[in-house]
Formats: sequence, C-alpha cells, structure tokens
Amino acid sequence: MRGRASLTAAMLTFGGSLAAGPAHACTLCHSRIADDVRAAVFGPGFWSDAVALISPVPLLAAMVIVMRRYLP
Repeated sequence: MRGRASLTAAMLTFGGSLAAGPAHACTLCHSRIADDVRAAVFGPGFWSDAVALISPVPLLAAMVIVMRRYLP
C-alpha cells in the first residue's frame, strides 16, 4: 500500500507542475535575438532545408514496408 501512495503523490506532484500556469521561460519573443533566430530558421534556405530533412522519409517507409511484407 505504501508504494501506491508514493506513486499517487508523485503523479499529483508531476501533474501539478504541468498545470501550474503559464510559463515565463520565453523572455526573448520580441527581442533582437528572437528576430535573428526567426530570420535564420525561416530565411531563404528554408524550403531546401525542409526538403533535405524530409526526403529520407519515403525511402525509410518503403524499406519498412518491404521488410514487413517479405521478411519472415
């Protein structure tokens, strides 16, 4: 019974920390640094970077399908 009580207490503590209210960790949203980061992420190379990041997904999915279908 002691283990169940400590698990319940841990879950309540964790849940309370998640529902504590709005987080004030992002203090840089309207700063020069935030503007620089947004410019770097969404700059002129955004689409080429996105394509390079997503391009292996169809190949890996095809490999998984082939392996599940034809290997024992």
